[in-house]
This record gives sequence, structure tokens and C-alpha cells, in this order.
Amino acid sequence: MENRINIGELDTKVLLRACEISYGKQGAKKYTFKDYAEVYAKVDRNVSENVTNTNLEEGQEITLTIYKVVALTTRWRVVVEGRAYEITGIDPISRVSPLCHLTLHAVD
Repeated sequence: MENRINIGELDTKVLLRACEISYGKQGAKKYTFKDYAEVYAKVDRNVSENVTNTNLEEGQEITLTIYKVVALTTRWRVVVEGRAYEITGIDPISRVSPLCHLTLHAVD
């Protein structure tokens, strides 16, 4: 990964959705997602094909580069072009960089 990103590469608006955990009457956890912020990101699509049970399936993973958000965790969701993704990884570009990489997997 490179440490330099041109500000013009952050050209796609994405929606960050924060996860709130609440508990039902029987103590079961309920996850609700509320809009947190719209930010600009660089989108890198990782298309992969897997054979599962003799079916050819396309992997729905993408990598985003965004400015760091302090409260961001892997429980959050990201909406990119109308499709929801779960965050599977948050990786800083470097210790001093204000940017980070998010690895996302499509939510079915």
C-alpha cells in the first residue's frame, strides 16, 4: 500500500452507518444501524470467483480509502452506491496518515 493518495481520488460518496446495540424483553441483542456520516472515499473493487457446491459465485469485496473516523468499528455498515457492506477490516495506511483502508464484504 502506498502512503500517498491524491485528494482527487476520493471521488465516491459513501454512507457510514453506526451500530447501536439494544436488548429485547428476553435479553436478546438487537442491532440497529443509524446514519452517521456521508464521506468521500476511493473505491477499489476486488472481484473474485469461487466454486461452491459446483456453483460459480462472484465475491463481493471492495476496499475503501477514507479519512479516519474515531468511533468507527467493525460492527458498522457502509453503503456504497445503494448496496450495504459490512466492515471486515480497518487498517491504517501509516501511523501518521489521516487516511485508512476499510475492507468490506457485501451483506446479502
